[in-house]
Amino acid sequence: MNSGGEIAELMVKEGIQITEESIKLLAAGSKNLAALLWALARDSKKLAGMSSMKRLIREGKELRVFCIRESDLDDFKAYAKKNVLYSIVKDKRAEDGTVDLITNVDYAAQVNLFMERHGYAAPEKEETDPKKDASRAQQGSSSKQRGTGSKASQSRMTDSDGKPSVHGRLAALREASDGMKGGAPARARTTDKSIGTR
Repeated sequence: MNSGGEIAELMVKEGIQITEESIKLLAAGSKNLAALLWALARDSKKLAGMSSMKRLIREGKELRVFCIRESDLDDFKAYAKKNVLYSIVKDKRAEDGTVDLITNVDYAAQVNLFMERHGYAAPEKEETDPKKDASRAQQGSSSKQRGTGSKASQSRMTDSDGKPSVHGRLAALREASDGMKGGAPARARTTDKSIGTR
C-alpha cells in the first residue's frame, strides 16, 4: 500500500508541474500575439478607402492632387471605399467649395474615371520628352552615312563629312590582301643548322 500512495503522489506532482508549464507558455504566447496585433494595428495596412497623408507619403510613390467639389465628396467616398486609397485636404480659409483629393499614381486612373463620370474636365496631358532622339542617319536606302549599296559608293575612301568610311577601308584592306596573295611568296624562315646542333 505504501508504494501505491507514492505513485499517486508522484502522478499529482507531475500533473501540477505540467499544468504550471503550460500556463507559462500560454501567457508568453498571448503576450507575443498581443504585441503582433498592436504592431499591425499601428501600421494600418489599409489598401483602399480614406487614409492619412503620412500613410501616402510613407509609401514613397508619386502623389497626384485632384480638386473636387465638396458636394461630390460623399459620392466619391462611396466609390473609393473599395477601390482607391486617398486622403482629403481642405483649406479652411478657402470658400470656393472645393477640397483637394490626394492619391498616389496607382489610383489616378480610377479617380479620373470618377471625375469624368461626374462632369469634371478631363485632365491635361503632361508634355513628356520623346523617348527616342531623332536618328542621325537619314531613313531609307540612300542615306549618305549608309551608302546606296552600289560598288561605286563602297570604293569611296571618305564620306561626305571627310571621315574615312567603313566601306572604303574594307575595300582598301581587300586590295592590299589580294596584292599580298598575288605577289612574291613569303620567305621561309631559315635557321643555321650549325648553331642549333652540337
